[in-house]
Amino acid sequence: MSKYYLTTAIPYVNAAPHIGHALEFVQADVIARYRRARGDDVRLTTGADENSLKNVQAAEAKGIATAVLCEENAVLFRKMADVLGLSYTNFVRTSASPEHRRGVQQIWELCNKSGDIYKKNYKGLYCVGCEAFYEEHELVDGLCPEHKRAPEVVEEENYFFRLSKYQKRIEEMITSGQLRIIPESRMKEVLQFIHSGLKDFSISRSMKRARGWGIPVPGDPSQVMYVWFDALGTYITGVGYGSDQETFNKYWPADVHVIGKGILRFHALYWPAMLLSAGIALPKNILVHGYITVEGQKMSKSLGNIVDPIGIAERFGSDALRYCLLSEVSTFDDGDFSERVLVEKNNNELVANVGNLVNRTMVFIKNNFDGKVPAPARLTQSDEQFISKQRETFEHITELLDQFRLKDAISEVMEYSSNANKYFQENQPWKVIKSERERAGTVLYILANQVKDIGILIGPYLPSASTEIFRQLNIALGNNRWQDVAVFSLPAGHVLSDARPIFRKMDITEIRAAAESRHTVEAAQQMHDFGIENVDLEVGEIVSAERHPNADKLLVERVRVGDGERQIVSGIARYYKPEELIGRKIILVKNLKPAVLRGIKSEGMLLAAVSGNDVEVIFCEGCRVGDKVAPKDGRCSYREQITIDEFATLNLEVKDGRFLADGREMTVDGKAVRTHRVLSGRVG
Repeated sequence: MSKYYLTTAIPYVNAAPHIGHALEFVQADVIARYRRARGDDVRLTTGADENSLKNVQAAEAKGIATAVLCEENAVLFRKMADVLGLSYTNFVRTSASPEHRRGVQQIWELCNKSGDIYKKNYKGLYCVGCEAFYEEHELVDGLCPEHKRAPEVVEEENYFFRLSKYQKRIEEMITSGQLRIIPESRMKEVLQFIHSGLKDFSISRSMKRARGWGIPVPGDPSQVMYVWFDALGTYITGVGYGSDQETFNKYWPADVHVIGKGILRFHALYWPAMLLSAGIALPKNILVHGYITVEGQKMSKSLGNIVDPIGIAERFGSDALRYCLLSEVSTFDDGDFSERVLVEKNNNELVANVGNLVNRTMVFIKNNFDGKVPAPARLTQSDEQFISKQRETFEHITELLDQFRLKDAISEVMEYSSNANKYFQENQPWKVIKSERERAGTVLYILANQVKDIGILIGPYLPSASTEIFRQLNIALGNNRWQDVAVFSLPAGHVLSDARPIFRKMDITEIRAAAESRHTVEAAQQMHDFGIENVDLEVGEIVSAERHPNADKLLVERVRVGDGERQIVSGIARYYKPEELIGRKIILVKNLKPAVLRGIKSEGMLLAAVSGNDVEVIFCEGCRVGDKVAPKDGRCSYREQITIDEFATLNLEVKDGRFLADGREMTVDGKAVRTHRVLSGRVG
């Protein structure tokens, strides 16, 4: 297989995600799923940009620690990715990943070794929203062109990067196509900026102005890295740079970065220059999308029109939201979103076109051919013409996807389905079956294979619907499925599964009313329905432990889990010395809401068995870090976050040395979790 590596931008987490973030995520996912369907070994990196001053200011405004704000919002971005079906392979939290920290510090050191980093006093106009300095001539009526706010005057000593040194090389790479910027209008925008002259830019902030938040500059703890120097590095640390050289060598350079137009300068100028300085290959393509308005208006808090993509996907379905964003909004330009358009496109295009074709074909075969694909007889000239036209459409779809023209491609996919519906209608199998069963069988044989084709073609766009089509067809297609389009690979006699509609018709008024009703009921039942299935219990390894500086009974531990490290505070100082815990495997309540205990943040809780004054930490020696702990006879549906009050409602205990939850035995990889000293008691 060929490798294919792509990324979304790494969004700031100063606030919850909005519909613009969803657009970028689904665009990147279409490309990723398409390349997998072509047989490529695909990696997709996304994450959360957490080391920014705007995150610090947002946390201060809410009166909470920056780490707490970042974790809360990173959870929402990850939930959005999951709800939308983003097929990511890595989610990097820039403030929480030790591998990321090592990687970007290594980039810094390489750029410094190239002589491209120097320190000087600087005074400039700084926009916190952009996390960037502006020249006065770049402002519009004295305001940031992006955020429409006056920048603040900042004066301090920072490290600078010699961007000017790479002006000619970057221009040559862009004009030669070595670094492609798509669409062409964005490439021209970058070249125009280059022609105005590139100036060195600041790549650090004082620890004081950063409020102590960020990745320290190597060799200078008084400074932290500028957020863009840090965040852009996610693209290489996300595939092992600085921690797994073999993986990095396999997947880098990136085949495409998917970004919004507002951050083009950073990706098309700063990032290539940093890579050139560090001696690292440049990405191949930068795909730039526009912004989304909502019912014709720019999203803003004052207007109250910021759209929550998680809520929309939960109410209308992720495929309906994906289809609306991908078919209604231009791949390269600005576009508009509304719930009304989503419902109309679902009803008039998904239900009436794709859904209609699949359902009528499957039901007809079930009712007239015992649910088996009928055998074809001789193909007529009109059959051959139809098949030839569909092959041409398929080839055009492939060309459009190769050119990243995602909206145009889905339009052609819908045309492919519409052609098949027209073929069904023109050949009238419901009439022909009465007098020419063999001819009806040929028509349905062709249509069954058309349904298979549609299942493949919509896969990058509508993964849930595609999966349901494959289920009804009773087939499993692997990563190399694209080559199966326009091929009669569904054989005669193949047994189909039960047929059911793959899309549902929507009424926007009913959906809104149902959502409001569910919200009220769920709030009342949340505590009642809470169970062990909602708790994310994961095996972690204690990598460090020390006494709490402000509490004799508490220990502060760093715990390595499957996606990084967590800091926890535990009330076990009376029972264990710090050195007794280092290297031990424990069970961590991973989705417990973070809390500050005597001045130190705790990001979870380790489990221990308690009997009177005796306490035994539940160790999981022999288990792997990241393994989940779950009931032997159940499936888990973790919440993103639980409260300590909810956790306290659980009946957790050890009985005869076995760890039980509501009387059900808890296991790791099918093996029972046991204690050895406290054989009976409660767990907490």
